Amino acid sequence: MSTTVPKLLFLHGFLQNGKVFSEKSSGIRKLLKKANIQCDYIDAPVILEKKDLPFVMDDEKWQATLDADVNRAWFYHSEISHELDLTEAINTVVSHIKENGPYDGIVGFSQGAALSTILTNKITTLIPEHPEFKVSLIISGYSFTEPDPEHPGELRITEKFQDSFTPKKDSKTKLMFIYGEADQAVPCVRTKYLIDLYKKAGVSDDDISVFTHPGGHMVPNKKDIIRPIVEKIDKALKE
Repeated sequence: MSTTVPKLLFLHGFLQNGKVFSEKSSGIRKLLKKANIQCDYIDAPVILEKKDLPFVMDDEKWQATLDADVNRAWFYHSEISHELDLTEAINTVVSHIKENGPYDGIVGFSQGAALSTILTNKITTLIPEHPEFKVSLIISGYSFTEPDPEHPGELRITEKFQDSFTPKKDSKTKLMFIYGEADQAVPCVRTKYLIDLYKKAGVSDDDISVFTHPGGHMVPNKKDIIRPIVEKIDKALKE
């Protein structure tokens, strides 16, 4: 029996870094550590300037952001999906996996969740020698959508990223989604849309787990919410 410790790669959100995401996800991280699962957190490559923010931040708060080294992102924010450029983000993660992997699974929050979704779908294309992830935990996740001209009032994945958000039909990855019912930054309808992409692609219900919490844009840390999630991760890694 292999004694190799399973490893998960954690991708933080917009205006975070690996250290902060480690703190924000401490509940899950500590339970995973107890289960002898290694958690690796890395920093996103994009260094934001104040003008890059999609909202107004006062000077004092911005200075605190700089001091804490959380002026980071995986990609520049845009409301127009086809303007997004994930080249640097994907190259950064792929390089890290090649140097430090293989990884048994991936965990992403918000921007990091969108990127984790793409990596889950494309890992064997991006790194042919890397196996599929056994588990993918998507927290406050979303996809890159635009209005569907053929179906007014409905959305579709923007053409540039259709391949990225196309799930592999025969994927063995256990998919887990967490969202907050009061999330204002990524409304839960966006996460539900992402979950539906997998269901419509024919991914088995046995391979999709959905967990909700009453909070907002955050990683839940309450034991009653996260314990069943960690148990599912542990089980998926041992299969």
